[in-house]
Amino acid sequence: MAVVTRITQVNRSLYGAEVSSESWIKYLDHIDDQVQDGLFQLVLRSLTFLLDNMNPQSCSVFLTVSLQLQETGIVFEPSVGVGLSDLLQSIYSAASLPLRVSERRHSNYQVSLQQSPDLSALEQEVMHRLLQVKEEAERLSAGLDRYAYLWQSDRREVMQEFLIYSRQLGDEEVEVEEAPPTLKDFQREIESLHRLSREVTHLDDIIVLHSWLQVDLRTFKDSLLSIVQEWKHLYMEYLLDSVRDSLQQVTHHRGDDEESSSSFPLTETIFLLEAAGVELPEHLSAQLELIT
Repeated sequence: MAVVTRITQVNRSLYGAEVSSESWIKYLDHIDDQVQDGLFQLVLRSLTFLLDNMNPQSCSVFLTVSLQLQETGIVFEPSVGVGLSDLLQSIYSAASLPLRVSERRHSNYQVSLQQSPDLSALEQEVMHRLLQVKEEAERLSAGLDRYAYLWQSDRREVMQEFLIYSRQLGDEEVEVEEAPPTLKDFQREIESLHRLSREVTHLDDIIVLHSWLQVDLRTFKDSLLSIVQEWKHLYMEYLLDSVRDSLQQVTHHRGDDEESSSSFPLTETIFLLEAAGVELPEHLSAQLELIT
């Protein structure tokens, strides 16, 4: 726009026009119309480009977002709602940057363009398609909320409850008789988490919404698998501590397994850990060899 301003100043000097003359004011209005028409074409082609690439019948991906698991929960990066709306607003915002050439038209070019029925119709269609894909993205996120308990629950509190009642109590359960877990209870929880790991692993890496928005789930899956692994570690570490205590007791009493203070049979506990893919640490394996 600085170029346009310099050109009009040069032309005014060449024509010897008075700044306040009607002919000069009309001339500036004419140049102003040309600039506005250029910006109109810019916005028109940008909106048309969006519509062409946001067509549900399209066979090619237009935009990609990543599904991530953060402290606040499941989020899209960039945001499907705000991010895509910002993309639309940025098209119009370009028209707000140039100063008006006309001296009697006070609104900026963006305001004038937003009053165009043709552009408004295109903008509404773009917003409609954005809303459609946003709603589908929200349904995808809501479906994955079935795993929310994994990152929302306090693992230590859940473990403490499990060690007292052998399960997690429901919200309405108040007076419940204590029932410490058996090895079968541990096995049940560990196998459940193994199944959960396989389920998460088999989630789609990529999902395409409305044929044009690609959602990359790999970061989300990696984060969720790490959380599942932390849950498994909680149960298996407890069993490893049990093995450690049993080995210490057995070693001190020269193989008298009846003297062990552990509530679980040593051999069965080791079998359960091995079945879960857990190898005994070297120092525990060495102690085990001494008593076998």
